[in-house]
Amino acid sequence: MTKKILIISSEFLPDPGGIGNHAYHMAKGLALEGYHVTVLADITSGSRDMLPAFIKNIPFHFIPVVRGNFVVLTYLKRLKLAARLAAGREHIICSGKFSLWLIHLIKLFYPQKKILAIVHGTELLLPAAWQRTLINKALVKATNIVAVSRYTEGFIEGETRGKVCTTVIPNGIDNGEFVDHNTHTRPERPLQLITIGSVTERKGQENVINAMPELLIEFPGLIYHIVGTPVITEELQNLCKFLSIEKNVLFHGKLPRPALLKLLDKSAVKLMLSNHTNKGDFEGFGIALLEANACGIPSIASNTGGTAEAVADNFSGRLVNATDRKEIVAAVQDIINNYDRFSANAIRWAKDHDWILIIKKYVAIIESGS
Repeated sequence: MTKKILIISSEFLPDPGGIGNHAYHMAKGLALEGYHVTVLADITSGSRDMLPAFIKNIPFHFIPVVRGNFVVLTYLKRLKLAARLAAGREHIICSGKFSLWLIHLIKLFYPQKKILAIVHGTELLLPAAWQRTLINKALVKATNIVAVSRYTEGFIEGETRGKVCTTVIPNGIDNGEFVDHNTHTRPERPLQLITIGSVTERKGQENVINAMPELLIEFPGLIYHIVGTPVITEELQNLCKFLSIEKNVLFHGKLPRPALLKLLDKSAVKLMLSNHTNKGDFEGFGIALLEANACGIPSIASNTGGTAEAVADNFSGRLVNATDRKEIVAAVQDIINNYDRFSANAIRWAKDHDWILIIKKYVAIIESGS
């Protein structure tokens, strides 16, 4: 008899976001492994029109909860649906902050249910004490915990790790999406760099911008593309003006997937010089780095945080001190001077993180708890 799995995620495609990307590929992978998968997840109202085409092409059942103006009503709807859907599923996977909180509700009604909790990063260091307490007490009630990086795992309370089986499974990508894009050759001038992700302090676009004057000395005409939801774009645009580099930094905002991949094809190096912010926000892994690697594009990432585990230093790219401009410039020079080697290695590294391989690790956990 086919096992039924419920995945509850705080975000999901077609919305952008690492947690949603992870949940989608996990759902797809488990469905292709023969499980009957149902997904309950939030999406923003802006993606409502894309839902019919999206749902038509997926191998699992998706129940979207569209976020309205009254967030409380969205939460209540998800609570009700989660309680109803959990009744008929053997395994439940919770991913993202609010989804982890739902473990309390599920265990209240169904104390014998097997629950896999997935932690990505920031949900472990929420600013309010009551929020952290809710997360920690929920994790103790889980059957298994998966952290997407060793860095993320390090923020799970030691007492919790002592009580619940905890495993590190890195994020993955679908290499098949990029087979028509991994034909990179030595980049031509002017050099083009790119960062993909919400424009925030955590993603570290500011660190690249601060290094731009030095980069322009070594690579005249260099262009830096910034793609993602514009959260602090105005502040970064003002910084570009102050540094007199506004013509060399292009802010694209959110882009449709085809346009994003087209821009990625033009870029020589993918950067994610992420920060662990004072508010406890940090990068748990860095899927976008692997996606660039799958296109044959080497990456440069911060040597702290989860991004350090998404890059094989001196192989698929380089790890640097995110605020050290000289290190950033030297890393770009190293990659450009040895581009063929870095590019070929990047493709190999991406293939090692294909969801075809990653999903087997989740299947092993699910089957071990049968």
